[in-house]
Amino acid sequence: MIGFLAGLMAFLTSLVPVCAAGHDSDADSKPSESAGLIDIGNGRKMYLECQGSGSPTVVLVSGRSDRSTTWHTASQGLAVYPAVAKFTQVCAYDRPGTVTIAANVITASASTAVPQPTTPESSVADLHALLSAAKISGPFVLVGHSYGGLIARLYASTYPRDIAGLVLVDTLTEFLYAALTPTQQALWIPLNSNYSPELDHYTIQERTDLLASFQQLHTHPITRKMPVIVLTSDRPYDFKSLITKGILPSDTPLDFAPIVFQAHLTGQGRLTQLLHARQITDTHAGHYIHTEQPQLVIDAIRQVVDNVRTGKSSL
Repeated sequence: MIGFLAGLMAFLTSLVPVCAAGHDSDADSKPSESAGLIDIGNGRKMYLECQGSGSPTVVLVSGRSDRSTTWHTASQGLAVYPAVAKFTQVCAYDRPGTVTIAANVITASASTAVPQPTTPESSVADLHALLSAAKISGPFVLVGHSYGGLIARLYASTYPRDIAGLVLVDTLTEFLYAALTPTQQALWIPLNSNYSPELDHYTIQERTDLLASFQQLHTHPITRKMPVIVLTSDRPYDFKSLITKGILPSDTPLDFAPIVFQAHLTGQGRLTQLLHARQITDTHAGHYIHTEQPQLVIDAIRQVVDNVRTGKSSL
């Protein structure tokens, strides 16, 4: 279940932490590598790291609850962040309330906490303020995973002149929700709004208002044509395993898993049509395609970047 897994599957994934170096947000030019807190105004700071050089700048937008460290993780080969830095500038950042969990150690983001829940609209405003404060200019290629895909899409509709392309990695969509019956929707929402009380000891954990998020995407569609790639997981959900691990409630009906997965696939297809995108379905991966099959995501980003550089508006 996409929204739910974006928040809780981090507990099952060992993430490689990244060392944060100091960053001077007032510098006139950015070094090839930088990492640290950026003052975005109103008494708030957000963590940002950038590496590499070249245009367009790729901005990695993680799923719900995941820090930027998720883009440094790979079960095989080179992780997405360092690989993309080899052919263009790449940046990743921490939204407030996100965490890294490695070897049973929880590390909360240093980004200033904000009231929860949030929506893509507030996250878009934060990302825009962050990039502006860090003096990072477009064009941008946004890469969004799970809930991060909603943020990437809304950013592209809010600031169309800044966004040159998108890579959407098994993203949550409003079309998944629409593909469920009202009864199924009533079950899906609480399952995707189940947050771990353990994280409350470390941070005001990121929560999402799902219905408001979906409405924002309906209200603000992307109108500019651009190269877009949609990567879709091809491994059905295993609710039995998630219940055993305590991630899903014990009374979660097992027969709901294939229903939600089919709704997800339907939503991915509708998203592909809406954005005139190229869809990749043969991913041999679950929800975290970027950590399970990082080369697929790297290749997709490179293709979109190459299209932007050659002036092609579609793939």
